[in-house]
Amino acid sequence: MECDQQRFERDTATHKMTIRRDDGVDRHISFRRETDSSSYWFEILTWPGALCIRGDCGTYVFSRLTDMFEFFRTDDRGDPSKLYINTGYWCEKLQATDCDGYGKGAARAFSGDRFEARVKEHFDSYFEDREIDDDDRASIWDEIDSEVLNYARDGDGHMAFNRLYEFHNSTYPRLFEDCCEWFSSCEEYTFHFLWNLYAIAWAIRQYDAARAAAVPADTPEAA
Repeated sequence: MECDQQRFERDTATHKMTIRRDDGVDRHISFRRETDSSSYWFEILTWPGALCIRGDCGTYVFSRLTDMFEFFRTDDRGDPSKLYINTGYWCEKLQATDCDGYGKGAARAFSGDRFEARVKEHFDSYFEDREIDDDDRASIWDEIDSEVLNYARDGDGHMAFNRLYEFHNSTYPRLFEDCCEWFSSCEEYTFHFLWNLYAIAWAIRQYDAARAAAVPADTPEAA
């Protein structure tokens, strides 16, 4: 399941911001619902060269610039209602995630749907220029479906790749000989990782708006 801005905004529609520490790049800012503080709460902590976001959707630590708000701060590109996240580039700056024994902290995870689509794409391409009876082709696909794809549908990427690599058909024994190279293409960003990226982008906007509102209009900073 993927996370988009609409889902994030539903989860945080009643969140309130509390600035607990705001000393240069040393910050501690929390966001919680007023009526149910345990659901989708999160907080952001920054110190020189690092940003940590932790809460109900996991923990992620990033490092790039001295002030990580500067790194994650993006303009609205003409649409102030849209939160822009840069999944690939921001993921490159990920230093650590939580480890709860279930892998929920991972930024990317095996996708059964992507795996099945990749297998089907290769299968169709392999037989595109080969003479094969329709019944034989259907029979081979049924074997793949039962011996390989069922593991992918259960979310077991390790077993799915093992069974694919070991899949043997007497007529076409080298059907999936290059499948070990597919692993990265069969992953996708996790729901929790995307949710936290939206949370960072949104939180910085809330923080910037609060700081701007706190500056008197006639001060040099406001000008």
